[in-house]
Amino acid sequence: MDERLREDAKQLLQVTYERQVGEGDVGLHVDLAAGAQQRGLSAHSPHLTALVDYMEVAGWIEADTTTRSAVGDLVYLITERGTEVLREV
Repeated sequence: MDERLREDAKQLLQVTYERQVGEGDVGLHVDLAAGAQQRGLSAHSPHLTALVDYMEVAGWIEADTTTRSAVGDLVYLITERGTEVLREV
């Protein structure tokens, strides 16, 4: 289960980051709810919550409490470890 969760989290991080770069934003802030919707997940899905929790515990992301997405969810900052994960994909 952990390996599947890790791979799903890695894919979500990658899709979200690529989406934002495609929109011209090259920063390290990501709206994971928007990326999840692109992958067919609800912005309030329990699976999305598990993926975000996994990424936070693994040290891939940190919540940015000063920024909110269009749907009101927190925006996350990709950490140095998170950028390493992006290079693995």
